[in-house]
Amino acid sequence: MSAALYIVLEKPIEGFKHFVNGKALAHASELLDTLAKKIGTKPLMNFWSAVPEELNGMAEDLGVTMKVNARPFSSERWFAATDGLATVQALRAAASAEKIVNLERVLADLDEFERVLNEANEKGVGWHLAVDF
Repeated sequence: MSAALYIVLEKPIEGFKHFVNGKALAHASELLDTLAKKIGTKPLMNFWSAVPEELNGMAEDLGVTMKVNARPFSSERWFAATDGLATVQALRAAASAEKIVNLERVLADLDEFERVLNEANEKGVGWHLAVDF
């Protein structure tokens, strides 16, 4: 099974399919984080969020035992599509200038992210990044 990054929208956009592949982005995530720092933009993972129940499930799957009085996980966070667009567009330009493995697939995933974030921006819908393992 292969990891993938994908977009979760705050609410559905009628008639719009927001599927993105995201596998190439997941595989290149360390390089993309390095590029983001180099060019002074937010790394994609800064937009990651999840519902507390999902985080509890992940912890259980990893065998992590939560303390009885532990602080609960933070609520799911939503981000403005314009912020995500700034990162995606900057990463696309930076990745195009680098000689990276699977460049075409990384650029295709960034194009898909841009398509979805443009639509979310037009409709005023928030978003966050998620990871499928």
